[in-house]
Amino acid sequence: MERFMAAPLNIVQEGTGTRCPLDTTCIHDETCSEPVCVLYGEELLPSQSGENLSVSDVFESIVAHNKRLGDEDRFSTKPIHLHYRSKSVQNMRFVDTPGIIETLSTGKDNRAEIKSILVSEMSKENTKLCVLVEPKEFATNAIIRICDETFGSREWTRNSIFLMTKFDKQAEDSRTGSKANKFFREFLENGCIPYLTITPTLPKEDLDPEELFNERRKLLESSDRFESDRFKVWKEQHDLFKDMNGDEDLDQRVNDKLGFPVAKKKMREIMLEDTIKRLPEVIASLRSELDACRKELTIFKEKDKMTDPQELKLIVSDLLHSIQERLLAYLNGDLKSAMDNQGRLQTLLDEIDEEEDSDWALQELNFHSENEGVWRDKIVMIEDYPLQLMADAKFLGGKQVQRAITFFKYATLDSLPDPYKLKDQVANITGYMNGGLNQEDWERAMVQITTVLMKDVSHPGVNYVVKHIGSIFRRLFDIALEDVKHGEERSSAYQHIPTAVEKYLKSEFDKMLWALMKLSADRIHCAVEPMYSSINPNLPNYHPCGHMKDGDCPTYRMDEHGEYVSVLTQKQEVEANWTDWVKSRLRALTDGADKAKEFLKSEFQKKAMSKKSFLPSERSSMITNDEVEMILHSSFAYLVALTEHILIDFEFQINHYLYQGFKRELSRSFMRAGSEANWEALVRRDASVRVAIAKLEDQMESLTESLCEVQKLNQKF
Repeated sequence: MERFMAAPLNIVQEGTGTRCPLDTTCIHDETCSEPVCVLYGEELLPSQSGENLSVSDVFESIVAHNKRLGDEDRFSTKPIHLHYRSKSVQNMRFVDTPGIIETLSTGKDNRAEIKSILVSEMSKENTKLCVLVEPKEFATNAIIRICDETFGSREWTRNSIFLMTKFDKQAEDSRTGSKANKFFREFLENGCIPYLTITPTLPKEDLDPEELFNERRKLLESSDRFESDRFKVWKEQHDLFKDMNGDEDLDQRVNDKLGFPVAKKKMREIMLEDTIKRLPEVIASLRSELDACRKELTIFKEKDKMTDPQELKLIVSDLLHSIQERLLAYLNGDLKSAMDNQGRLQTLLDEIDEEEDSDWALQELNFHSENEGVWRDKIVMIEDYPLQLMADAKFLGGKQVQRAITFFKYATLDSLPDPYKLKDQVANITGYMNGGLNQEDWERAMVQITTVLMKDVSHPGVNYVVKHIGSIFRRLFDIALEDVKHGEERSSAYQHIPTAVEKYLKSEFDKMLWALMKLSADRIHCAVEPMYSSINPNLPNYHPCGHMKDGDCPTYRMDEHGEYVSVLTQKQEVEANWTDWVKSRLRALTDGADKAKEFLKSEFQKKAMSKKSFLPSERSSMITNDEVEMILHSSFAYLVALTEHILIDFEFQINHYLYQGFKRELSRSFMRAGSEANWEALVRRDASVRVAIAKLEDQMESLTESLCEVQKLNQKF
């Protein structure tokens, strides 16, 4: 191997010095008058590997590594990789494997390990075996038998070339043609005709690495001349003996294989033949490599654009529009998005957990945030969700928001306050002589109960649902940002947007969303406060006397003379007139706008002329327990009716301020993020990207030239 490369590289010592494969790739390079090497390997120490190494550096590293393996008394199948670039070598690749010693004297028997290395290397595609036989009889050459055992038959010889090293040790015993022919007869019969080589050796190898390297280099420089002189003397002996004794000539098959230069030429011929066979494969490989370079060049050019503030501004503007479209698709319902994001769909519990774990969960939305913990505790106590919530169904986008609102309504009903817990306070809040009347003010007590209880349950709930929906919007942005990097016309560009820019866009989105959440929450809070700050007995679904016996709370209506007369109770009236009322309503709606208006006016007049008894006017001078119960019962009935009414109103407000507001803000403030950013501060020119582009362009030029040359060569052959 070293004679082939004209450089000492591997370890030479008594016994087996090579303890792992040395995988060498030779690259012909006219610009390298001195060899330039790259050395690496899985088991090499960091100090032993590197690029732009000299031959002496490589020699020292390889020797040190093999000695370390020797100290550990082991062989390794993990190769050292050497890239050897020089103008004096042919493009080729070969692997030097450990030699096998037949006679084991002392130490560990590593022959099985060496065989496994041999099998491992020979199993690789397009591998030829160069077998170094000893200068002795064929039958006593252990390497032949070992290869037979290793590969299972003699078929391996068809893919091998044989070199007999140190032939000078056999030259004297084969000093005549007949003796030489007798020696080589069995080699010839088995088709294992070796090339004969003689390489000069040092008198001793026990030198320091630098001196050993220099001495071996001198030997290599003189090896061809040394070998030629020895074979010349050997052949002269044959000719002399033939002239004197009429001896036979050396077999021409052996005579054609004298000296390493002949073997080297044959190996090059083998490689050339193999190259010719593999030209289509080489062409395909070059095309594949050229295509890979094109793709990589496209990536680096996109990266280079990302460091140009003006280019980046245009790309981000397109990105924002793509994100906006994708978010609206999620919210409006999109089959493809749902199918493409199966792993990102969420159940209700997933949403609750994600909101709870987010950094916004404890962030103050407004002064009501201090009571959010109470609401969250109530949610935890909910064990069974109603079917209409579809809590276990996995949703993405607008359906999540709808479920969040429905869940909020259900949780509000589940948290309906109990006025009876204020029983001990009722008498206290009736006051005395409110407005100058010497009578307890039961109505004030009911207003106070309604205000306190509704305030405690509604405002924290509003904050929670706003944060719940905000968490959904926030997650949808992250999904959209990833989605637009795939399947879009400019996805390849979006994939290379700098991390700093993505963080900026995420930050701007969060700012926009949080501001919207604060504004929406404030507006909803303002809208709900009038609902409980006063009491309206005419609340449509409120029945003040539902807890009393029918008839205990009479209802009065003003007659044509302006006098109130007792009529049927509300319950009795509904039961008596329900069918007629429904028929009248349907008839009015189907007979046109005028009839419908007349019907509504008639209904309004009836309600205006009706009088409901809110709380009994007959009261004790000092409130009794029964009367407290009456107030609490009426308060509960009113709270139920008010909650139902508020929940409908809540849904309108959440839809308007938060859901539709989010869609509006996407096209307003968020889209301005691209135009208002300081791109010069966000990105910087990366010189390494320009270097990589130049390197890839040079590489593509070289590959294109190589491809043309190989295609011409392929056509020629």
